Amino acid sequence: MREPHQFEAPACAEVGGDFWFPEKGKDAIGQVQINTAKSICKGCPHQSECAEWGIINEAHGIWGGLVSRERSKIRRRRGITLKESDVA
Repeated sequence: MREPHQFEAPACAEVGGDFWFPEKGKDAIGQVQINTAKSICKGCPHQSECAEWGIINEAHGIWGGLVSRERSKIRRRRGITLKESDVA
């Protein structure tokens, strides 16, 4: 499985910013960041591959349009456990 930095022309690379690691909590700013990131991910040709990478490898941020809570739910269903270094 390729890592996201290996994708050719991912949508997130064109935007930059802190959308991918939104503010903690459910305040309006954090939700705007999440919504913005998810909308960018929707248009990316690498969305599925990025989401899968995030499910398997990443506890933080938004990957393929999935926030950590969503990826955690999928991991539980699939019986996937992140390595300690990925959770810290």
